[in-house]
Amino acid sequence: MEIYIIEDWKSKININEPKENWATNIIERMFDRIQIKKDARGKPYIVNEDKFINWGHTDRFLVIAFSELGHIGIDVEANYIPYDESLYSWILHEQEKNKLDRGTLFSEIWTRKEAILKFTGEGINDNMHDLNSYANEYNVISFSFNDLSISVCSEYRSVSLKLYTSVVL
Repeated sequence: MEIYIIEDWKSKININEPKENWATNIIERMFDRIQIKKDARGKPYIVNEDKFINWGHTDRFLVIAFSELGHIGIDVEANYIPYDESLYSWILHEQEKNKLDRGTLFSEIWTRKEAILKFTGEGINDNMHDLNSYANEYNVISFSFNDLSISVCSEYRSVSLKLYTSVVL
């Protein structure tokens, strides 16, 4: 699996394009041989390729994941998102609340959950509290990079990651 981290990605967009196309257009420019479409649920795929793609972004960073082994989901957030019970308690599974109480950053829990929902194609929904992002049925790798929390969900448990940073467009 390859992961690309692009800093200051919004400086490379055409603000006249629809906002929902910004990341797709940057990715298609970076990798000029691919064309990206989205399925009915909004999950991206590469046209006529056996590669899978997903991405996430913050205001400053765009993180793109490619896999030849199967479907993937990725999410990225700032490493420290303050946890506010009144805003976020409805999304957490009991095991995730226990992890939070023991010092796990909320940003890690959130990116794990979001990566899974992108992997499955479900997206954010009212039943997120039923999803335990630490359950063994999901293959999620979480790591920190430059004050970012990044989580990747993939079809396979043993996945090696190649991380590309300082990518120039």
